[in-house]
Amino acid sequence: MLRIHFTSEDLARTRILTTWGPLGETLFSLTTLRQSNTEALFGGWRRRVSRASEAPAHPASALFCGGALDLFTVTGPAQSMEEGLEALRAARPDHVRDELAGAVAALAFYSGLTAPWAKTSWADLAHDRAARQELVRFLHDYHRVAVAPHWSRIQSRLQSEQTSHARILANSGVEAMLAGLPPGFRWRSPVLEIGRGALTGEVTLGGRGLTLVPSAFCHTRPITYTSATDDQAPAVLFIPVIRSVSDSAGMLTEPGSETHRALAALLGRTRAQALDAISRAPCTTGRLAELLSVSPATSSEHATVLRQSGLISTTRHGSAVLHALTPLGSAMLNGRPDLADPTHRR
Repeated sequence: MLRIHFTSEDLARTRILTTWGPLGETLFSLTTLRQSNTEALFGGWRRRVSRASEAPAHPASALFCGGALDLFTVTGPAQSMEEGLEALRAARPDHVRDELAGAVAALAFYSGLTAPWAKTSWADLAHDRAARQELVRFLHDYHRVAVAPHWSRIQSRLQSEQTSHARILANSGVEAMLAGLPPGFRWRSPVLEIGRGALTGEVTLGGRGLTLVPSAFCHTRPITYTSATDDQAPAVLFIPVIRSVSDSAGMLTEPGSETHRALAALLGRTRAQALDAISRAPCTTGRLAELLSVSPATSSEHATVLRQSGLISTTRHGSAVLHALTPLGSAMLNGRPDLADPTHRR
């Protein structure tokens, strides 16, 4: 059980975010990929990813054993995968070094394990630029297979979770929000208790406050992540939102129709996802970037290709542009491109 001790100042500084971003979920998913005790929730996803990704055999995956390595506070929250990876690439060597040392100590203390990367090139990830760049490449490629296909559904669920807790925070205060956290969390003022088990962790926030972050792939033992370079930054605690098989099915089951697979083969996976996202509701380039977990520039490029192909239309609203599905785009998504042909007759 993890016990987090609050003061009145900590309560005043406690808040809840929507997400740490696609890189944060990607990091957690690598730990979940290695966990066999989450078969009911993640077994189907794990088998699909293992078939389609090099991750299970890639040596970098050892870094995520036990979820002890904190790259979350190294990078900070990031709206797109590109932004998160750039933050990781540019992270200060001493920051990365301290987090690696903390992970080694945490594994030894909680599990009695030696860090599996200790005698590999990853042990010098802080200073070895080639190793850092290889990790960035690995995370980029792995994300495309493991997280990106599900990101719009994950993001929608995380938004719903954050909205629910934020409403309680606004209407009833922070203690009511903490008391309303999901099963596994128990508020006994001034202490938040999390999880069960013989191992007990005690965390005193000391005025820093706590940032709560919903997460789809967080299923490690409860951990608070703290910045190695800023002792005044709030501690970070992730809240699992996949709590049942139905939660998992709703977020991690890929669209399996022949039409979606054909569109992915024709347009590319990301552009097929962009077309699907726009079909749900017209959206701006910025919103499309959030749904796809890409940068606005990349989102704009995908939208341009779809518009030039006649699958979406784009109209200007003030300083923003709004993308909407065309009849051809709708027909393509429904597997009936012939319906968009003006010569077609019933």
